[in-house]
Amino acid sequence: MLAAISTLLLFQFVGETLATVTHVPVPGPLIGMVLLLAWLMVRGGPSVELERFGRSLLSWLALLFVPAATGLVTGLRLLEADWWRIALAIAVSTALGLATTGWLMDRLTRLIHGGQGQP
Repeated sequence: MLAAISTLLLFQFVGETLATVTHVPVPGPLIGMVLLLAWLMVRGGPSVELERFGRSLLSWLALLFVPAATGLVTGLRLLEADWWRIALAIAVSTALGLATTGWLMDRLTRLIHGGQGQP
């Protein structure tokens, strides 16, 4: 279990370090997760211990949303003042995300199937 925790913390540390040194506008933990994914793909998957620890960590994932929910409740005045801007941003970003995903899926399907539009 110590090796699994150490592996996850090492990749987060490397991601944070790269984000700080390179000044890229990407969170360090995200960089660390991408590096961890690449490392796991090269190795052929996680070790049994890492997989077990990851599943255990995921079972506690809901608990990680408590601070965000607390921040939401304490910031209700901001939400009341700007609710329409927030709703508009959510609607526009959702529509753009869906449109981009659909367009990308169409392009990849055509690429994979040699220019034919059918799967």
